[in-house]
Amino acid sequence: REAKSNKARKVAPFVTPRSIRIFYLTSGVRPTDAMKTTATMTGLALTLAGLALPSTAFLAPSGLPSAAFRPRTALSMSVGDGSGKSITVFGGTGFVGSRVCKYLIESGADVTVVSKEGGVPSWCSSEEWTKSVEWKSNNLVRGPRESLLDSVGSPDAVVSTVGAIGFDVQSLLLGNGVANAEAAKASKEKGASKFVYVSVASAVSDCNVAVPAYFKNGYFRGKQDAEAAIVENFGEEYCFVKPSFIYGGDSFGLFPPRVTDAYGSFIDELLSKELFKFLADLLPGLLGVVFLPPVSVDAVAKACAGAAIGAITEKVLDGSEEINKAADQPAATGLTDFIGLVSEKVGEAKEKVKDANA
Repeated sequence: REAKSNKARKVAPFVTPRSIRIFYLTSGVRPTDAMKTTATMTGLALTLAGLALPSTAFLAPSGLPSAAFRPRTALSMSVGDGSGKSITVFGGTGFVGSRVCKYLIESGADVTVVSKEGGVPSWCSSEEWTKSVEWKSNNLVRGPRESLLDSVGSPDAVVSTVGAIGFDVQSLLLGNGVANAEAAKASKEKGASKFVYVSVASAVSDCNVAVPAYFKNGYFRGKQDAEAAIVENFGEEYCFVKPSFIYGGDSFGLFPPRVTDAYGSFIDELLSKELFKFLADLLPGLLGVVFLPPVSVDAVAKACAGAAIGAITEKVLDGSEEINKAADQPAATGLTDFIGLVSEKVGEAKEKVKDANA
């Protein structure tokens, strides 16, 4: 049992039985049966992913170089012509939002960011495009409304990537629902004609079995409240971009859960195979969600930017397949790249053995 536990920690360090017990003890959250089931499913998914793609450190003793999982070079993807358009991005300092800003600037649009931080994100602080963005600090749910209206400016369209995760239902309703409702009201009042919002895939939000109450009554409900507020204020002039699991960047994270571009690309290509598509359609609830392919942060950001400037006209992009199609995202190649590199290294090893025996 100890040997199996050690192996699990190497290939899937995020979730182990011991770490789940420690989480419950330190967080003060009472582990209901539903939460235990969800934790087990999450652990299973991450463990399967870990078994499919061991970490670089785990592979190092066998001689496979870390280059196998280097982040891919970011693709330069045009989202269309945004010249002359003014776009305000709520949450533009975040993981998705900052990349939305990048694509909007590259399209020629004028971009204003409204976020609690109000500064340039660290991942892109040295990039030239950040100098063309107007960065403003404002809290959507606190402070005078006049200050929020001033921050919004007079945009042609707005994008919101604002969201919250956690375990408190009221905080989730506030961060996902109320914040975006306020953004929608303020944007409409300032003359915006379209609202683009990053929500959550229907396949995920429709899972009502074995889902903790804070997800069902907080996170999912908050997203639904946000969508309703946007439709109320903008009628048919909206676009809901609804990803499942988003990957990208060069670091792993747990809150929110995140894997690197290279790791995510591997899982993306793997779960896009017909067998896993069949399992995703066949299995109910969270079991099916486990086998849904994730989506690159670049695809989500490009879809948002394209919708904001009018290059993408769909009202709903639900799930990885629709997002990738709208964003014209190239197919993931992480699995193919990994197999190719392994084959190359095996060939080199065979040549060395042959030379040594010659």
